[in-house]
Amino acid sequence: MYHPAEKIIGEALQAREDLPVLDWFTAFSLDVAHPGFAASVLRCLGRQTLPGTARWRVGLVREGLSIDNIEIRDAAAQTAESWGGMRGVLEAHSEFAPWLRRYIRDIIDDL
Repeated sequence: MYHPAEKIIGEALQAREDLPVLDWFTAFSLDVAHPGFAASVLRCLGRQTLPGTARWRVGLVREGLSIDNIEIRDAAAQTAESWGGMRGVLEAHSEFAPWLRRYIRDIIDDL
């Protein structure tokens, strides 16, 4: 699914190399005070072609999975699926929601 914010995010990632754009996107994506917005930003980031460094991407997904909000954890799992290469992060996560645990297991199996 395409979201108009994807274009804005992509442009910000390309045009703002001198600013702490990744820090901003991390803060937006993990904002438990606004979980719907956070999850949306995280999913839109997941549709970008490998933004930031591998370390940044892994850290973002790991932190997203650790948040006590199912919508953000789901978005983190979707992002991990989109970016790939996060088998270890997903395997290390202990999910208590059965449907999300199954989804994460499916992602791991596909990787």
